[in-house]
Amino acid sequence: MQKQVVFPEFLGESEIAVVVVIPSLKEDISELFARFHAGEEIDYWFSWDLVVTNTAEYLVVLEINWEIEEGIIVAFSSEMWEFIHLIAQRENLVLLGDWNQLEEGAPLLVEQEGEYKPFALLIRDVHLGLEKLYHHVKELVEVNQDIEELAKLKLILEGAKSNTTTYH
Repeated sequence: MQKQVVFPEFLGESEIAVVVVIPSLKEDISELFARFHAGEEIDYWFSWDLVVTNTAEYLVVLEINWEIEEGIIVAFSSEMWEFIHLIAQRENLVLLGDWNQLEEGAPLLVEQEGEYKPFALLIRDVHLGLEKLYHHVKELVEVNQDIEELAKLKLILEGAKSNTTTYH
């Protein structure tokens, strides 16, 4: 099974979630959105990990899976890591697959199109699992002390850890 790897085009925050815009989601997981829009409840699960590309770049990845269909992997490059702290604070992540939802907002879209069918996934408690990622990065830093990217990520995860008290 091969998963789609996607990179955010935009990261922002609202009062309750970090908002990530990935326009390709609208097409990449259109079958999943169709199931949501039909009223079906779909169980999902996710995990955080650190991967190294073949060009020696470190990426923090959020792998999201749901029953039957293939999941997706949202990859955060080192320039995006500062948002991990916000993700830990907000505890929720919204993946938007349509720029119009961000630019025009839901009320205007409902007014224009009638029924509002968002191309959005809300991932609740997305901060869970960051503790495991932190320990993994901490171990890597101990072995690879000269890699600045890992040290930076460790500090970011330490900050995220200190502001979140709901880790399990």
